[in-house]
Amino acid sequence: MKKPTLIALFLLLWSQGQTQRVISLDSCVIWAKANYPLIKQNQLFNEVSALNVRAINESWLPKLTLNVQGVYQSEVVQLNLPGVNTHFPHDSYNSSLAIEQTIFDGGITKKQREIEASNLTIEKQKNEIELYKVIDRVNQLYTSVLLGKENIQMLAVFKDNLINRRKNLIPAIENGLSLSSSLDEIDVEIMKLDQNMIETNQNLESLYRGLSILTGKSIKEDSEFNLVALGDSKKKNVSRPELILLEQQESLLDNKYSMATKMALPKITLNVAGNYGRPGPNFINQELRAFGSAGINVRWNISTLYGLSREKSRYELNKDLIQIQREAFLLNTTLTSINYEKQIEAMNELILKDAQIIEKRAAISKVYSTQLDNGKITVSQYLFQLNEEMTAKLNQKIHEIKRMNAQSMYFTTMGLPF
Repeated sequence: MKKPTLIALFLLLWSQGQTQRVISLDSCVIWAKANYPLIKQNQLFNEVSALNVRAINESWLPKLTLNVQGVYQSEVVQLNLPGVNTHFPHDSYNSSLAIEQTIFDGGITKKQREIEASNLTIEKQKNEIELYKVIDRVNQLYTSVLLGKENIQMLAVFKDNLINRRKNLIPAIENGLSLSSSLDEIDVEIMKLDQNMIETNQNLESLYRGLSILTGKSIKEDSEFNLVALGDSKKKNVSRPELILLEQQESLLDNKYSMATKMALPKITLNVAGNYGRPGPNFINQELRAFGSAGINVRWNISTLYGLSREKSRYELNKDLIQIQREAFLLNTTLTSINYEKQIEAMNELILKDAQIIEKRAAISKVYSTQLDNGKITVSQYLFQLNEEMTAKLNQKIHEIKRMNAQSMYFTTMGLPF
C-alpha cells in the first residue's frame, strides 16, 4: 500500500473517531429505544399474531370426521308376513368418513383476520408508549451531564484564576505590599475547589455509566455533548403515540361491530360422507357394503339479530369513551406544553440578563484585581468578587442548558417522530 493511501486511511479513521465522540441528545434517544428490553416484545407480538391468523385461516380447511361404531341390540325388527319370513341380525357395524367444507361464512373469517391485525397494532403501540417514556429518562441524564460538565469547566477556570493570582501575589508579599496570609486564603480556596471538582467528577462518572447502560453505547468523559434540543421548531400539532393508540382502538371497535353484523348472516356448508358397514339406508340389505351421502347445509341463527341493537349501543358508547379520553389527553398535553413554552420564554430573558451581568461582573473583577495587586483590598474581598463573576458565567450556562431541556420537553410533549 502506498504512503498517501495510508495517510488517507489514517485521517479517515481519525475523523470517524472525532465524530463518534460528539454525542447528541437525539442520538441518545434513538440508541436507548433500540437498546431497551421492551423493544424485543414487538417480535414476540408478531409471532403470536401469526399463530392466531393461522388458526383463523384453518376454519376454511375441510373438516374431517372419522366414526367407527359397532352395536348389539337385544331386539330387532321381525317381519312375519304370509310367505315371507325375514330375520334381521342383532349386531350392526358402521365406519364413516365425513367431510364438511365451508362455502360461505358471511365474511367472518376475513373480519377475524382484521380484528387480529388491529389487536397486533394495539399491542405494539402500547409497547411504543412505554418506549416513549424512555425519552424523559434520557433527557434527564443528558441534561445532568451537561450541567456537570459546565460546572467542572467553571471550577477549572476559577482554579486557574486563583493559581495565576497566587503567582502575582508572591512578589507583592516579598516586597511587603501584601500579607503572607493572603496566600493561605488562596490555597484554602483552591483546595475547596479541588473538593468540589472531585465530587462533581464522581457524579459525572455515575451519569456517564447510567447513560451508557441506557443507550448500550460506551459514553466516556472525553465525549462531547452539544446543546441541540430534540424536535422540530416548526412543529405545532400534537402527534403523541397515545393518540395513535386511541385511533387504533377506534378501528378495533369498528371491526368488532362489523363482526357482530356478520355473525347474524347465514352460513353455508357442503357435506360429503362415505360409509362402510351394515345396515345402510336400505335396512333390508344386511350385507357389509359401502354407501355414501352428500348434501348442502344452511345454518342461520336468527336469534343473533336480537342483539344487533344492543351491540350498536355498546359500540357508540365505547366510541364516546375514546373521544373523552382523547379530549382529556389533549387538554393535559396543552397545559403541559404551555408550561414549557413559558419556561423557554423565561430562559431567553434570563440569558439576556446573564450577558449584562457577566459584563458588569467582569469589569468589577478587573478593578478588584488591580486593587489587590496594589494592596488596597484583602484577598477575601477579591475572591468574593471573582466568585460572583464565575457564578454569573455558570448561571448563564445553566440557563442555556435549562432552555435546551425545556425545548426538548416541549417537543417531547407535543410528539417526536422516534
